[in-house]
Amino acid sequence: MSVVLSKLAGLIGDSPTLKINARARALKAAGQPVIHLGGGEPTYPAPLSAVKAIIAQAESRKIKYSPSSGTPALKEAVLNYTKQFYGRSYEPSQVLISAGAKQALFNFLLAAVDAGDEVVFPAPYWVSYPEMIKMAGGKPVAVLPARDLQVTAQELLAAVTPKTKAILLNSPCNPSGQIYSEEFIKTVVEFAEQKNIFLVMDDIYHQLVFDGNTVPNPAAYAKEGKNLVIINGVSKLYGLTGLRIGWAVCAYKELIAAMGRMQAQSTSCNSDLSETAAAAALNGDQSCVTELRKMLEENRNTLLAELAKIPHVRVAKPAGTFYSFADFSHYNASSEELAQYLLDKALVAVVSVWRGRVLAHQFLCG
Repeated sequence: MSVVLSKLAGLIGDSPTLKINARARALKAAGQPVIHLGGGEPTYPAPLSAVKAIIAQAESRKIKYSPSSGTPALKEAVLNYTKQFYGRSYEPSQVLISAGAKQALFNFLLAAVDAGDEVVFPAPYWVSYPEMIKMAGGKPVAVLPARDLQVTAQELLAAVTPKTKAILLNSPCNPSGQIYSEEFIKTVVEFAEQKNIFLVMDDIYHQLVFDGNTVPNPAAYAKEGKNLVIINGVSKLYGLTGLRIGWAVCAYKELIAAMGRMQAQSTSCNSDLSETAAAAALNGDQSCVTELRKMLEENRNTLLAELAKIPHVRVAKPAGTFYSFADFSHYNASSEELAQYLLDKALVAVVSVWRGRVLAHQFLCG
């Protein structure tokens, strides 16, 4: 007789990204020439400022617990970053440092969502959103666009009901690379504030934009801003995925405090070394961000040119991120079957996402 697992364990699926990554690594370890387009991390080397900070901290031999909500030095760096890019000043008590932006989002869900509460987000979406919402007891509500890859503000807001606790946006978007317009962001920010619904901005890619584009600033349209939660981190922007450092900023101190309690009772605190390195990256020379963005834009152009050579394959030009959301539905309407086929037959690892589309991480191309 086997031990019975929880009902939640039966509800939560595997991460398609991590699953394909594991299989690709196993094939590569077996000597297969796998072309790995499945991992969501830039190959760009770590900024020298972060590396030097890690070494200095390690050599001090003082590697201890850090404050649960984040070190004062890193909070200050995040506050400066937020002031620079969002034009709004926050206090240290309005910032929570977490083990990656993913934990910051999960902390929010645990602190804000009750059983049966709805969290509304546009499709296509990052594959972890529905599972994380379900883990918090909420109901994920994915809003499909009537056409193309972007929902309209009207389509998104029409999905809001009295049970809606939060709207979740990611711009530029994983996996489409599309940026929501100024009018879209303004409409959603003002609607969420009027209806007293949380608006969570997953802004992890907000500086990785191409062709001279900029990402609209949601804080510019918020009045009090107590329902606006901005989530970010150093993983994508600096290629520092291994640090596992992200953060959440919100004017609503009680929310940040509640998120902090969730963190304190789960992971306790973040890595002291990682926080030191993240602060150094935020405070250091930012030319690495410019160089990474330029490299990604060049790689995007190369990948789009190659995809254009394949008959019946369509892809909307990504305006940001490092993803290309290729539509192979002419060949197979099942993204999972298609991803499996590409790995088995062509040794190309991609992520199955949505409606015969697969996700190719363009930074490995070109």
